Amino acid sequence: MKRIFAISTMLLAGSLAGAQEGVNQTEDLIKKGEQTVKAMAEAKQQLEKTLATYNTIVDGQAADPKESYKDLGKAVKDSEDRVADVTRRQEEMNVEGGKLFASWQTSVETISTPELKKKSQERLEATQARYGKIATAGKDARGEYDAFLGGLKEQITFLGHDLNPTALASLKPEAAKLNNRAKQMFVKIDTASAAANASIDGMRQK
Repeated sequence: MKRIFAISTMLLAGSLAGAQEGVNQTEDLIKKGEQTVKAMAEAKQQLEKTLATYNTIVDGQAADPKESYKDLGKAVKDSEDRVADVTRRQEEMNVEGGKLFASWQTSVETISTPELKKKSQERLEATQARYGKIATAGKDARGEYDAFLGGLKEQITFLGHDLNPTALASLKPEAAKLNNRAKQMFVKIDTASAAANASIDGMRQK
């Protein structure tokens, strides 16, 4: 009897430890999700600054166009670093997601009560769906940012050897298109970030 009790106690302890590990994994995934959304926001802020610097040059408002052009080059590099951070954070989140979902699925398979097993499976799938929205937001943001930076850098290259007023004036139509594209992109990013944050909240309250 004592031996049976000891075995039961060990099994219970193992089950509780596994449950705590699952809680920790969920918290880690939420944290990585938050970091991904934060990276998206920081990249957006840096791109807004970069675009503002570009606009001062094209609009002829820069006191020293050559110096502003140098500042613009640095701003683009900072933007690229911020955009790359979005991918890095998302990849870290993917690692945590893989750990959590593999562990959770294994736990589901150990549940013998049909009703509880069904509920656990449904909650797993709901969490996976929320996670998917965060992952999609990060991936889409990176795509939007890369495409925008590509267009911006082409216009910067155009200015590289020609910063006189005539060249600046000739670029204004393209600059207007770039700014309109940026406006639409930032709206998309805000929408994606809001959806991702809602999913994170859902995971936190699950």
